[in-house]
Amino acid sequence: MAAKAKFTANQVYAVIKPFLLTAEQEAAVQSAPIDSPALIVAGAGSGKTELMAVRVLWLVANGFARPEQILGLTFTRKAAAELSKRIYDSLLKLRDSELWPEELEYDFSPPNISTYNAYANGLFRDFALAIGYEPEAALLTEAAAFQLAREVVVRQGSDVDSRLTDLDVNLNPLIEAVLSLAQEMNDNIVGAQEVEDLIEGVISALSDLPKKAGSSDLAQFAYMTDILKPLVSTPVVAKLAEAYIQEKRRQGYVDYSDQVALAERAVREVPAVRERERASYTQVLLDEYQDTSFLQTRLLKNLFAGTSVFAVGDPNQSIYGWRGASASNLSQFHDDFESGEAAANFTLSTSWRNPSSVLELANRLTGELKVVTLQPRKGAGAGHISINFEQDMNQEAASVATWFKTKMAGDATGALLMRKRSQMPLFVDAMQAVGLDVEVVGLGGLLEMPEVVDLICALRVIHFPEAGSQLIRLLTGPRWRIGAKDIERLHRYATRLAKPVDDDLKVRQQEGLAKEDAVSIVDALDLLLEEKTPEKIGFSDQGLPRLKDAAFTLRNFRRKTGMPLAEFVRVVEQELWLDIEVAANPRRKNPMAHLNAFAAVVSSYAGSNNRPHLGAFLEWLEFADERERFEVPNANPEKGVVQVLTIHAAKGLEWDNVCVANLVEGDFPGDGKGGTGWLGLGRLPYPLRGDRDSLPEWKFRGVASQPEAKQSHEGFKAAAKAHQLLEELRLIYVAVTRPKAELLLTGSYWKPGNKKPRDASRYLRTALEIDGLAHHQLPELLSEVNPLSEVQKVESWPLDPLGERHRSEVEAARDRTLSALEREDELRLGLAFGDRVQTEIDLLLAERDEALNAANRVELPVRVPASRFKDFVSDLPALIERYRRPMPQKPYKQTRAGTLFHSWVEARYGAEHLADELDSLDNHNSDLDLESIKALQANFEKSRWAKLEPLEIEREIQMTIEGNTFICKLDAVFATSTGVEVIDWKTGKQPKDKADQELRALQLALYRLAYSRFSGLPLDKIEASFYFVADDVEVKPEHLLDEAELLDLWKKSVSN
Repeated sequence: MAAKAKFTANQVYAVIKPFLLTAEQEAAVQSAPIDSPALIVAGAGSGKTELMAVRVLWLVANGFARPEQILGLTFTRKAAAELSKRIYDSLLKLRDSELWPEELEYDFSPPNISTYNAYANGLFRDFALAIGYEPEAALLTEAAAFQLAREVVVRQGSDVDSRLTDLDVNLNPLIEAVLSLAQEMNDNIVGAQEVEDLIEGVISALSDLPKKAGSSDLAQFAYMTDILKPLVSTPVVAKLAEAYIQEKRRQGYVDYSDQVALAERAVREVPAVRERERASYTQVLLDEYQDTSFLQTRLLKNLFAGTSVFAVGDPNQSIYGWRGASASNLSQFHDDFESGEAAANFTLSTSWRNPSSVLELANRLTGELKVVTLQPRKGAGAGHISINFEQDMNQEAASVATWFKTKMAGDATGALLMRKRSQMPLFVDAMQAVGLDVEVVGLGGLLEMPEVVDLICALRVIHFPEAGSQLIRLLTGPRWRIGAKDIERLHRYATRLAKPVDDDLKVRQQEGLAKEDAVSIVDALDLLLEEKTPEKIGFSDQGLPRLKDAAFTLRNFRRKTGMPLAEFVRVVEQELWLDIEVAANPRRKNPMAHLNAFAAVVSSYAGSNNRPHLGAFLEWLEFADERERFEVPNANPEKGVVQVLTIHAAKGLEWDNVCVANLVEGDFPGDGKGGTGWLGLGRLPYPLRGDRDSLPEWKFRGVASQPEAKQSHEGFKAAAKAHQLLEELRLIYVAVTRPKAELLLTGSYWKPGNKKPRDASRYLRTALEIDGLAHHQLPELLSEVNPLSEVQKVESWPLDPLGERHRSEVEAARDRTLSALEREDELRLGLAFGDRVQTEIDLLLAERDEALNAANRVELPVRVPASRFKDFVSDLPALIERYRRPMPQKPYKQTRAGTLFHSWVEARYGAEHLADELDSLDNHNSDLDLESIKALQANFEKSRWAKLEPLEIEREIQMTIEGNTFICKLDAVFATSTGVEVIDWKTGKQPKDKADQELRALQLALYRLAYSRFSGLPLDKIEASFYFVADDVEVKPEHLLDEAELLDLWKKSVSN
C-alpha cells in the first residue's frame, strides 16, 4: 500500500536539484507501496538511475527505511558504482538539510548497492559450507573456464559419453556448446538426464511414423534424417556440460552462473538465508530488471516475494537473451513476487536524452513491442536524422567518415554502431583517412584491426606449423615485402622437402588432399636456414636474404616462448616493427591504441590463468572472437573520439552523434538462417527452460505421419525465426536511442563478394516514412553487377610500407633536401681557395662537435613505468644521466624483499605460480632478512585489506598519452561503497615530507587514470591510496591530478 509520507517526492528532490520531477516520476517515487512489490516500465533515456536515487532519499527522509536497510542491484560494476555514488552523494546532501530524520546518526551506513552476481556470490560464500562447498572457491574467468572445459572435453570426453566420437563437430565449437549448455543448465536447474529423457521422447515420437497417416509403410523420407540427426548431439553435450560442472567443483572453482545457482540453492535449502536477508533489507531496488535470467528471478523472489521490491526495466531493451535474459520477466513480475491484488505499475515515458525526431523513429520502430510511447523532455530540440544509401560499401564507409568529420568539432562525442564486427575495419580505415580519432571498443572489433591481425598471425606462425596462410600475410607485408614469385618458390621448396611418396600421393598433394604428408611452408621457411645451397632454389636476389631474415626472426621467437606471455607478445610486436609501422602512419591520431588494447587483453588472460601459454591463448582468442558475451558495455564516451562498437556493447551509453551502419536486409535484421531455436548444437530444449511459455513451441507430440512431422518442424523453425526478428527489433531500438543530437542511418546495395544487390533494411524504410525524412529517397540501383568485383585493382606487390600518399610526401621532402644540398655545393665551388680551406676546417670542427654532442645526446624512452613519472618531473637531468651511462646494479635488499612480498600477496589471493617462492628461501644462501619479510606479512594480515576480496590483483594496464605509453602495474583494486579504490603496497619508507608525498602521488594519479580507461569508471568514482606495510600506515593523498593536469606537468618537464 502507498504510505503516508511527511515529505513529498518533489520536496526531497529539491534537496539535490532545483527542478521538479515529472508527474510520472513523482507518482513512481511516492505512490509505489513500501510493503509490497512495484514495477516501473521505463523507456530508453527516461532517467531510471535518477528515479532509484530519489526513491532512496524519499524512503530515508520519511523514516520508512534506514540507509543500510536498502538493497540496490544492477548488472555491471560500472553501473553499480555510478548508482552507489549518486545515492551516497544525495544522502550527504539530505543529511545537511532539514529533511534528515532526527533518529538517524550523522555517520550513517550507506545502502548496499551491488551487482546481481556479486550479491549472489556473497550469499553463496556466507552459506557455502551448509550446501557442501568451500567458501574460498576461486572464481573462474571466461578464459580459465574455456581452458577447463577444453580439458574436460579432450581428456574425459569419450569416457563421459562414447557417442562423442560419432559427432561431426570441431573442438572449439564443441567447447563453446559445452560452456553454453552448462550455463543454461545452471540457469534453469536442469540435469543432463532430464535433457536425455526429453530428446529420447522426441526421437521416440518421430522415429516410427508412417509415410502417411494410417499407412503401414514405415520407410523414412530423407527429410526425417535431417530432422532427427541434429537432436542426437544434445544429450552428449549435456553430459559433457555436467562433467565440466563436476570438474569445477572438484577443483574448487565457481563461475558466474554458479554464483547465482549456488546462492539460489542456499536459499532453498537453508531457511536462515531468507530470514537474514529479509531482516537486513526492508526495501529492495532492482535495476535493468528486463535483463535478469530465470534463475536470478527465482533467487530474488525466493528471498523477497511479497515485500517492497521496486523493479525498474524496459522490455524493449532486453537484448541479452544469449546470456539467459528473458523479455518475459517484466510481464511475470507481479506473479513471481506475489503482488496479488495490490499490483502496482508505473511508467516513465519522458526521454531526457533524445531529440524529438529520434524519439518519433524509436516509437515507430517498436511497433508490436511498444509498451511505452517515448515523449521528448520540455525544451528538447528536434535533432536531426540523416539517411545515406550508397551504391557500394566503400562509398558507404566514405560517407560515414565525411559525416563524422563535420560533426566531431570541439568536445563532441560520437559512435559508429554495427550489427556485425566483420565490416568494422573498412569503416575505421575510412574515418582514419579523413583524420578522425577512432577507438574500437570490444574484443571482437579489436581482433579485426590490421595491426592486431598481423600480430596474431605471427603468434600463430610461431606456434602452429600449419599456419601457412598467416605466414604468407607476414611475408608479403611491410616487414619483409616478399613478392609472389618467391612465395611460389617457397611452396615448391616445401613440396620438395616432403618425404618420398608414390605417384598417387603426389597427385593427392597437388590437389591439397594429403596435407599431413607434406612439409608446411612454415617448416620449409625454418629449414631454409639449414639449406647449404639456397641460391639453387630459384629465389630472387632480394627475396632470399629477406626470407632468411624472416626464418631467423621466427626461430628466435620460438626460443623465447618460455617468457611470460604478456612480455613475449610485446617482444613479438616490437621485433616485427608493428609499433613503428602504426606510429609512422600519418592518419593515426592515437597510433598505439589498438596494440595497447590488445596488450591489455593478453595481460588479462595471463593474469586469470595459473599456467598461461601461447597455444592455449590462441585457442581462447579464436573462441572469444565468436562469443557475443564479450560485447557488453565497458567504455565511456570520449570527447573528440569516434568509438566503433557493436550495439550490444552500446547499451546504457549515449553520444552526441551516432551512426548506425550497414542497414540492409540479411545483415540488420539478420536473415534468420540460424533461427533453429533449441535444435542447434549446445542449446537447452525450450520445454526445460523456466521461461518456456514465452518461447516458440515445437508441437511434435501427436503427429500421425512423416509429412505432419515435417510440417510441425517447419512451423517451429518459422516461429523461431520470428522470435529472432523480435530480438533484432529490440537491438535497433537500443541503437537509435543512443544519440543526444544527431543520428545517421546508412546502407549500400553492394558489399565485396555479393552476387546480388542487397535491399535496404526495413528499419531504414521505416525511417523514410517519417515526416521530414521523405526527401531521403533511396537512390536507383546503377548496376546489376557488383561494381566492387568489376573494378580491376592494380596493386604493387610487395606492399609499399609507406603507402602511396605518404610515399609522395616523403619523396617530395627528399627532393627538397637534395636540391638544397646541390645549391650548397654550387655555392662552395664559387668560394676562393682560402675560404674553401677555412670552410672545410669549420666543417671538420663542426663534425667533431656534432659527434661529441651525439655521444651525450639521450633519447628518452617512449614507454615509461608509472613509478618513474616522478623522476621525469622532479629531477630530469639526473634521470638523463642514468640513461646516458646505465650501470648494472645489484638489487637492494629492500627491493628484493618488496618483490617477494608482492609475490606473497598475489599468491595469497589465489595466484598459484608464486605461492611457494617465500617457502623456498630457507633452502638458499640468501642474504635477505627473512624476519623483516615475515613482519611485512604479519602487518598485512592485520590490515583491512586482508579481510577483503580484490576486484583485481597485479593488474598491468598500458596507457598511451600524447605519444608516450605509461606502464601501470596496479597492486590491487577493491570495491567501495562509492566506486573502487586502487591500492599500492609499499614495503619502503613513508614520504619524508609533504613535497615527497605529492611527488609519490603522481604514480597513484596515473594508476587512477589508467583504471578509469580500463574499466570505464569515471575518475571521481576511483580512489587511490598507498599502504606502507612495514609501518602499517595508510596514506591517501588529498588531491590526485586528472588527465589534463598530468599531461601539462609531463609536457613542461620533458620540453625543457
